[in-house]
Amino acid sequence: MAMKYSWFHHHECTTDQADELVEKYRARGVKTERSLNRDNITWTVSAQLPEGDNAPRPSRVWQSKAWG
Repeated sequence: MAMKYSWFHHHECTTDQADELVEKYRARGVKTERSLNRDNITWTVSAQLPEGDNAPRPSRVWQSKAWG
């Protein structure tokens, strides 16, 4: 079965933030797109990331073994 991918968006990034995000995603081999927002100042960076089959596990940091 092929892995399912979906787009994750980082909204309202500065030019430096957008450049850094694109550089880091591409270093990992992730397909990215960068588009200028309507205000002509900020950017939206989109990355096509794989989706997991399982829901995220709840944090057990605040659960005591004595509580069950």
